[in-house]
This record gives sequence, C-alpha cells and structure tokens, in this order.
Amino acid sequence: MADKNNNHELKETFNEKGELISPVLDDSVKNYLIDIDGTICDDVPNEEPERMGTVLPYPDALAILNKWYDQ
Repeated sequence: MADKNNNHELKETFNEKGELISPVLDDSVKNYLIDIDGTICDDVPNEEPERMGTVLPYPDALAILNKWYDQ
C-alpha cells in the first residue's frame, strides 16, 4: 500500500490503440535500470545462466547500489 504523501504505485498505461503497455511510476519517483552482469558483477554468458546464482558483486558497485537504495 502506498503512503498517501508518496504515491509509489504503478499506474496503468495505455497506448493510442487502448492497449495496456508497461506501467509507469509517478514522476517524483527515481527509477534505476541496471544491467547486472558485466556492470555490478562478472559477465555471465547466456549459455551459463546457472552462474547468475553464484556470481559475486563488485564491492564498489555494491556500495554504490546500497547508497542509492538508502537515498
């Protein structure tokens, strides 16, 4: 449930044909899209997806992500 002062709920969004498309957040919400492999951890080839469960994040990247989360 969203706080009445900070609406962080997704809003249904439709294209010009009336078709449902990807939802959007309120303009006041910061939203980050981060490519995980090769950015915050070693690159994992598509042919080895099982490695995603064990690959460790780069320490500096993890610190930055945690800082953004705390903000």
